[in-house]
Amino acid sequence: MKIVFCKWFPFKGYKAITILKWIIVRKDAKVAFTAMDYNHECIHYEQEKELLYIGFYLLYVLEFLVKLLYYRKWHKAYRSISFEREAYTNQYNTAYTVKRNKFAWRQYLKQRTNEKY
Repeated sequence: MKIVFCKWFPFKGYKAITILKWIIVRKDAKVAFTAMDYNHECIHYEQEKELLYIGFYLLYVLEFLVKLLYYRKWHKAYRSISFEREAYTNQYNTAYTVKRNKFAWRQYLKQRTNEKY
């Protein structure tokens, strides 16, 4: 995966975003972008591939909107998306992308988030 640094994207408050084979990192987060962050984005890349990219983005946005209506808090909705929950849960496990089951993010759909924001 290629890492690209950008001044304005992703939006402030986010370090990086994975789009196809690129990880776009905010320039002001360049120093703070760690191996853990890279692994987090690699998990998203695996999710994207198994849903043929466009399916990932459609489901991601749909789930985010549903969670936003439910929680009424942007950050809580973002952190409770099944794709994000899988990535945050496993970002410290560098072998996760190799051992990961296909569609592993589905197990996080049924779980309610216990995190408080």
